[in-house]
Amino acid sequence: MNVWDGPEYSGSAAPRRHPLSYPGTVPDASVLITQHEVWRILDRWSDPLDWESPSEQRLGSTRVAIDAESAERLGLSHRIPPTLNSVLEELTGAIADGLVPVIAIGSNAAPSQLRNKFADETAQLVIPSIRARMTGYRVGFTAFLAPAGYLPATLFPEEGAVTATTVQFLSRAQLRAIDATETPWYRRVWVDDAEILLETGERLLGAYAYVAHHGVLGADGAPFVMGDPDPALAGRRLRTQEDALRTLLADPVCAAAWGSEPAELLAAPPGAAASLAVIQGSGHEVLANPLVDRDAGAAAGSAVSSAVSSSAGSDPADPRYGARFRARALARVPGAAPDPRWSVTVGRTHDLLERSGNSVVRLGADVRAALGDPQHVEITSEAIAHGVDGRAPRVIANVYRATHDAAPPADPALIEVDHMLRMGAGLEVGERAILRPVTVERQGAFDALLGAPNSVSFRVTLADPSSTEREVCLMSELSLQLLGVASGDYVVLEGAADEDGSVRMLVLKAFQIPEDVWQERVRVSDGSWDDRFPGARETLGIHPDIPILFIDASTRARLGLREQQLGVVRARPARLQQFGNEAREMLLLLAIAFIGIVGIIPNLWVGAALFGLLLVGSFALMIVKLRRRLSHRAAGRRRGSG
Repeated sequence: MNVWDGPEYSGSAAPRRHPLSYPGTVPDASVLITQHEVWRILDRWSDPLDWESPSEQRLGSTRVAIDAESAERLGLSHRIPPTLNSVLEELTGAIADGLVPVIAIGSNAAPSQLRNKFADETAQLVIPSIRARMTGYRVGFTAFLAPAGYLPATLFPEEGAVTATTVQFLSRAQLRAIDATETPWYRRVWVDDAEILLETGERLLGAYAYVAHHGVLGADGAPFVMGDPDPALAGRRLRTQEDALRTLLADPVCAAAWGSEPAELLAAPPGAAASLAVIQGSGHEVLANPLVDRDAGAAAGSAVSSAVSSSAGSDPADPRYGARFRARALARVPGAAPDPRWSVTVGRTHDLLERSGNSVVRLGADVRAALGDPQHVEITSEAIAHGVDGRAPRVIANVYRATHDAAPPADPALIEVDHMLRMGAGLEVGERAILRPVTVERQGAFDALLGAPNSVSFRVTLADPSSTEREVCLMSELSLQLLGVASGDYVVLEGAADEDGSVRMLVLKAFQIPEDVWQERVRVSDGSWDDRFPGARETLGIHPDIPILFIDASTRARLGLREQQLGVVRARPARLQQFGNEAREMLLLLAIAFIGIVGIIPNLWVGAALFGLLLVGSFALMIVKLRRRLSHRAAGRRRGSG
């Protein structure tokens, strides 16, 4: 089942209204919970999630099995389940990286309870709820009753324990809404001294959890465990809420206060404070929970990133999912001896890098040493490459080499990749990329005069019939402007690298895409990997995508893109042609000026001197004009991260 819509998931079925149903009905899969739908979450290939997945999957690249009607309502393709990021973008405007992980140990894992809590909230109920396994902790019962009369859940440490649980990913507004329902009897604390394995195969470095003030319910010094099927817990396990209440009411102190049957207790719930006093008097509070003394945690949304785990129980600088990921060690890709490839974790580039108008990657010290300090690299998503082999898009990138910026050093085991390049390769922050050094043959003679050339990365699509079998490419007007060229000018296209690492290049004329051609291609590009026009959003989860370039099959083959779907090329202006155009115009004007000077000034030497000054000035102005148009660099010193 991929969609859950039974009455047990409605807000009217919440444990708040039916105390004996606590903790409520939880779907037996990872799901996306909204106020009206519960959709199953699948892996990036639309298959069921697998605990033993050979590669970790980042949350945003998983897919949501939404129904066709909802897909149409959200403007998403119904031909393939959309990525979680795409669904989140349409419903909330956010993506998974901006959400905060929270361990849901009790009724918060039940859609009915969440729907009841969010019924009157301004915060929208759209919460990914992922099954997880957690070590070192168990779920027990609090030593007080909730206002509705049930015994709520709480987390407590226990060495060697492995507990099935749920991790939800909340926005700041959702976190505040849940906080309000948990206070004053719970505290939200940061837990990072447990291994938290998601059903996606990913291991979290930490998550928030709501833990109860005071102690844990138990008997003879041993805490009771909520519903855990482990046979070793037979003497401590309480399967249902009714079992828990009956166990409690079997105590004479509790029975004297509330009666001997759960129905008597629920008819007039005593409240948290009064019930705590009775339970403490009965001796059933067996463990003072040490988690309560931990830091409450930083407010979600801090701008500080962290790719390494903090010390146990500490307050994370930035608890968002996208800021905290496991930077695994650099690893050599097997079977690539002639052309070394490396598997490396991907991170974000820092805002203060001096990019000089180009998308770049920054290599950590270990990665740089392993690759031999290259100037250019080829980047491929490891997960996509495993799924579609040679059809995975590969991007060519400049390696960042400046040392005068204000950015802190890169993590030694990371490769920091600009957003545009991550989009091109279909990479999520925290995923693994396959990296290899490549060589881009480019004449640098003009750099001293004109600066480093602009470059723009493009997603390749099939040529329009009007431009098929012609050595031309079509791109948007903005792309032409960014490159500093006009429609009909020449550009240099850098395609895929050969096995020896040499990047293939072609010089073609670039024309502006007609609006009708562009709109028609957008309309049909919603397929998957095996379709003629695969869509970047449908296959890679990228929206909006990087600029589109139309080239025909012959040109794609010459650029080494024959096998690639959604391949990426990098374009830069053909500066020799631009220099020639400007020089031709300048010489024409100088010829006219020379004729005028000869006619006005009879003295040959004075005329020659004036013409020489005019020649030097015109050349200087031409260089300034070309430099401003063909090389982008911010003017003045940067004062902030922007």
